[in-house]
Amino acid sequence: MKNIINRIFICFMFTITLIACSDPSEDLIVEELSIQEKVQILEGSEWLLAGFEDRIMNTFSEGEQFTYYGTDNVFGEAIPGTEDYIIEGDLLTMDFHFGNVSTFDIKVSCDNNIVEWFKDGELNKTLYRRGSNYQECL
Repeated sequence: MKNIINRIFICFMFTITLIACSDPSEDLIVEELSIQEKVQILEGSEWLLAGFEDRIMNTFSEGEQFTYYGTDNVFGEAIPGTEDYIIEGDLLTMDFHFGNVSTFDIKVSCDNNIVEWFKDGELNKTLYRRGSNYQECL
């Protein structure tokens, strides 16, 4: 009887060890957002440029990026002129005019509060959602 109890105990401990050692991230299925969903996130908020959070803000609407300059997080009207953007496949293409066109892969993180723009695999710029708690993710 004692031998059976020991075997049950060993099996129980082995099972607990396996469960405790499993990686919880394996249980989560993270689905990548489509480019349309990423653009929807961009168009739904005001975005602060990393490194210049209190001075440069962008908004996105119907294929146009607007830029605002400010001081101490106080922004006025958008500066004259916009940059156009379109979706091409899974990428976002920006037309900065005068022959300056760039294509970006967009990565969204931190509960949709941080957007990173990659050009040719290299980080080009990072935007933070204005009024969000993005600092907690840094």
